[in-house]
Amino acid sequence: MDRKTVLLVAAACGFVLGWVLPVLDDYRGWQAFRVALSPVWPYENFGFAAWYSAALTVASGLTNVVFIAGFLDVILWRRASTRLLGWVLIVATLLNLHWLARAGPDFVDLRVGYYVWILSFPLLALATRARS
Repeated sequence: MDRKTVLLVAAACGFVLGWVLPVLDDYRGWQAFRVALSPVWPYENFGFAAWYSAALTVASGLTNVVFIAGFLDVILWRRASTRLLGWVLIVATLLNLHWLARAGPDFVDLRVGYYVWILSFPLLALATRARS
């Protein structure tokens, strides 16, 4: 396997595992996705008092769409968007790190699913660089 394929497989595995592994307490990744979108798609009793927290949370949830679109872009080999896609994925990674910053000293409560999911974004960004 070439470098691009290895990075793509690793990114895809990390992304999928991030959806099923525990992220926080008993919440799996798919449940964390629902919590992230709860300001626009109500889930259980979650809510965010500040508008900026709700905006960051929804934006973080939407980065999953960015990942899927980016993955498809790399698979389809659309060369014109390589540089832009790499930067978009890095920005998505930084945006998703807000959960780590928000946890503060309780960051130890974040579980393996969060870290595997977050790692999938820079892996996909590297795959975009490897294909060019």
